[in-house]
Formats: sequence, structure tokens, C-alpha cells
Amino acid sequence: MKFLDKLALKIFSIIIFIITIALILMITDIISIDMILEKISEMSIGEKAIQITIAIIAVLMLLAIKGLFFTSKSEDNGKDGIVLENTSGKLVISKESLESLIASVIKEIPGAETVSSKTILDKNKNLIIYVTAIVSKDVMLKDISNELQLKIKETMKKTADLDVKEVNIRIKNITTKKIKGLPAPTSEKSTEEDKNNDMEKDVTGEE
Repeated sequence: MKFLDKLALKIFSIIIFIITIALILMITDIISIDMILEKISEMSIGEKAIQITIAIIAVLMLLAIKGLFFTSKSEDNGKDGIVLENTSGKLVISKESLESLIASVIKEIPGAETVSSKTILDKNKNLIIYVTAIVSKDVMLKDISNELQLKIKETMKKTADLDVKEVNIRIKNITTKKIKGLPAPTSEKSTEEDKNNDMEKDVTGEE
């Protein structure tokens, strides 16, 4: 809801509340209509008071015209989810569902784990995804970023029939711990030792 719509609604609510209280007081004979008119007359005495009254009336009239003839169009900027429409109706895919889908994609890629993700729609209704991830030090950042972008786009299209314009990857941290699915690195020293052992077995004939 636009700011002017909220302001008009609040002012309208205040006016209705004041009128309701005044009617209740008049019905119960706590105050009379003559007393109310007298108070209004006292408030409008003087040139400055008249100018203020006219300004208030003008603002209220403009807000009333705005509310009656100019309604704000609702904008879907992707805050609540993605709306898909067809001849049969609408389908709303929540942000939580999209983020869960993104997390499941990242879990399938060895060397990466998701921290958070965010989906938004730009002004042209293009879907843009922001992913914050932790990756292992044993992977190439460029390669794993490309794989993440490709897999996320493919999954979004296949599962939700959504075309993703951008997948922006932010590497939050590079971890030294072993991430599930990633083979343990083999050091040069251990590789050389394995080669020497194999050579000794060949020479001695041991198996």
C-alpha cells in the first residue's frame, strides 16, 4: 500500500472515530449540538484560524479524491513469492519453497554448502537469485561458481518452470573441513610414497 493510501486511511479512521464519539456524547445528552457548534465557531475566529481550516479542508478533499478515483496498483516485487498465471488461475510459489529448492541443489554439489539465499523480482519481472555459500579450499572457486549457477538455473526451470535471469554467488568463507561428497585431497608426499611402495612390490614380487 502506498504512503498516501495509508495516510488517507488513517485520517479517515480518525475522523470517523471523532464523529462516532461526538454522536455517542450527543445521544447520551452529555454534550449538546449547540456546544459543539460553539466550539467550532471559537476555533475558526481570526484570519489565521480560517487559513488553517481552509488548508486542512483542502488536504482532506485531495485525499478523498485520491481515494475515490485514483487507486494504487499492487506491485509484486517478489517479497512474498512468485506468481505464475495461466488460463486456469494462479500459482503462488513462496520464497521459502524457492530457498529450500536452492539449498537442495547446492547440497548435491561437492565442495559447497549453502548459508542463505534470496530471490527477488526486478521491475521487469525478471527472477534474480542471490546465494551466500561456504566452499572447500580444495575446489576451484570459478568452477564451483559456474556449476552452482548452471545447476540452480536448470533446477528452477525444470521444477518450477521459472527462467532465472541471474544467479549471483557470494563466497562467505573457505572452509578447511571436509564437506560431504568431496574426496579427500591427496598430498604430493603421500603420492610419492605410494609410488615407491608400488615399485618395491614390483621388484620383490610381493603383492
